[in-house]
Amino acid sequence: MECQICGGSGWIIEEKNGRRTAKRCKCKFLLLSKEYLSSSGIPLRYRKCKFKNFKPETPYQLKALKECKEFFFLYPFTEKGILLFGPPGTGKTHLAAATLRNIIEHKGLKGTFCDFRNLLINLRSSFSSSESTKEILDSVRGAPLLVLDDVGAERNTEWAKEILAEIINYRYTENLPTIITTNLRFDILSEESFVAKFDQRTESRLYDMCKILKVEGDDRRKKRSL
Repeated sequence: MECQICGGSGWIIEEKNGRRTAKRCKCKFLLLSKEYLSSSGIPLRYRKCKFKNFKPETPYQLKALKECKEFFFLYPFTEKGILLFGPPGTGKTHLAAATLRNIIEHKGLKGTFCDFRNLLINLRSSFSSSESTKEILDSVRGAPLLVLDDVGAERNTEWAKEILAEIINYRYTENLPTIITTNLRFDILSEESFVAKFDQRTESRLYDMCKILKVEGDDRRKKRSL
């Protein structure tokens, strides 16, 4: 059934002060949002993640929620991305997915969710397939908005370091907004810190391109199973 407002064209022509302008019809906006959400890469488990169903239990979680909401409100006119670090099960991926979903659904803008471990697996698989490594990497590093999930959970190799450095360097120089989640520490120097697994240059750029937010609390996955 054709839209009663635009007649199925997807555009509305308005005349104001003697000038005619074209704007997207709501029907086209909803269609594009649905298409962008389907192609965003948000895993099925996180498709229902929203700000309203995230229940903060600690001051860290509350602050992270507020900052993600603020990012959503300001996007695409945001100066910095967001990096969420902390123990497993504290809601980092929930917040990252909810932020991306809101931007797609309410602003009609594209974004990509990428699990860093899966990216490395796909890149390795491309060595023996028709899909080129460059195509896979370009789709991630050039995404208008990127959620890079679970950085540091993969096996520590020089190749993984180089891939992350390449993504961060590209997005840093192109000023592309990025949301990152990781279990690696940014508040102390230890074997569990980001700089111990990667390098100072990449860490320095992350401080410049993202708000670094600690997310602490009980492991929600464990609590749900008890």
